Amino acid sequence: MLYALLPGRRMDTAAYVERRRIELARQLDLALASTVRYGPFRGMRLGPDTAWSVADRAPILLGLYEQEVLESLAETGGRKAFVNLGAGDGYYGVGALVSGLCQRSYCYEMGEKGRRIIGDTARLNGLEDRVEIRGKADPGFYRDLPAEVVDDCVLFIDIEGAEFELLDEAAFGAFGNAVIFLELHDWFFQDAEQRMQTLRRNAAATHAITEMTMAARDLSPFPELREYSDSDRWLLCSEGRGRQMGWMRFDPKRAGAPA
Repeated sequence: MLYALLPGRRMDTAAYVERRRIELARQLDLALASTVRYGPFRGMRLGPDTAWSVADRAPILLGLYEQEVLESLAETGGRKAFVNLGAGDGYYGVGALVSGLCQRSYCYEMGEKGRRIIGDTARLNGLEDRVEIRGKADPGFYRDLPAEVVDDCVLFIDIEGAEFELLDEAAFGAFGNAVIFLELHDWFFQDAEQRMQTLRRNAAATHAITEMTMAARDLSPFPELREYSDSDRWLLCSEGRGRQMGWMRFDPKRAGAPA
């Protein structure tokens, strides 16, 4: 099938690759009964619908989706709550409960379809009574959360550039005991460098920063993939990104903060 990727063919290669990713993801989803097989969220059940990408189902099932972030997140167990801004389909918001990392989840998602799927995913995993679904997170959103949640939570943020609006110095201060994960979208903006400097300055008094970059995947541990061609295996673990993504982890400096 790779003939379609050769120069001179009329087929749009990007569209072809995306269609192939979707086809492979559906095959794997069927083979694994829509259940995450590997990684910290192992055993999490996924519904048939998605709000953002059918093709991402494959790396999610294999525990490879944003793997560096998943592995870092797994180190933060024992928190009271998981606060997820930009919760999408609820993969992280529900997965954090499936894995036992947190006791309760607060999922902020501006899309109506996403909110519906989060609820469906929570029910599918028997966790609907431990997931609270909210709409868009506005500046100062934390004032509407219980104080004990803000004081002992993982704050997980993927909001397509709005992080620079929400994460002011007051927000970092409010979440002074929280571990914060942030997907960076500075490249959306012409003043990216200035925005990043401001972000670091806002966090400086309360949090230490660790930067994470997404890297290559090792597919050798997965017997489910051995019958796939080399090209299809790499498409199965691809997240279809337009560029290499980066994350920040903010750990509290405050003495006595939860480990």
